[in-house]
Amino acid sequence: MDERDITAAVDDLLTAAGVDEWGVARVAGEWPFAPSLPSVVSIVMRHRATPLDGLVEEHMSQAFYDDYLRLVRSLHAAGERLVAMLSDRGYAAVMAGDELESSEAGFGVREPDDWGDPGVVSHKLAATQAGLGWIGKTAVFVSARYGAAVRLTSVYTDAPLPVGQPVLESRCGSCRACVDACQVGAGRDVLWTAGMARDELYDEKACEAVTWTHIEWNGTCGTCQTACPLNDPLPG
Repeated sequence: MDERDITAAVDDLLTAAGVDEWGVARVAGEWPFAPSLPSVVSIVMRHRATPLDGLVEEHMSQAFYDDYLRLVRSLHAAGERLVAMLSDRGYAAVMAGDELESSEAGFGVREPDDWGDPGVVSHKLAATQAGLGWIGKTAVFVSARYGAAVRLTSVYTDAPLPVGQPVLESRCGSCRACVDACQVGAGRDVLWTAGMARDELYDEKACEAVTWTHIEWNGTCGTCQTACPLNDPLPG
């Protein structure tokens, strides 16, 4: 199957799975915790509009957490379908985060000690290198099409897919909506550039100190994502 045929097959599958956008990045050098495969498909899905209502004032809500779980499940299902399709066509493919499957397949994935560490299964690195967007001032991914109210997953593969043009710097400019919305001031109002350490943008431990006071929501906040003026959420 040539590049055009496999690209069309991937697009058809992901569109049917409800994916909002996708792109491909070349894995250059060693990415932390990444399988040893040459390319990665970055998959993006949007939050629904209703669970975002009032979240900047509330900071956390059951409605937002429920929508977060919907996206996690939907992204996982889409990733699994893509892995199965690529595998059926003779390509190697593994979804980021499937450590057991990756290890058994010989892709050299190692499991981190702390899943909150920077660089762990970096879906944001894949998305920016695929040209889908950049990193905002609170270290969230900002889709050029849909803003920050999105979630990501990644599928690594050796399938011959066309790669995007990497985004190497922030396009947030002087906007600081996400910084101002954060109740603990975790954002540092710094413009991201590729390769920048996460700690230069964002105080992850300050964020955790508040979000994990609600264990029932698994540390999920969403305030800074919701505040982004570029957001174009899924209706409903």
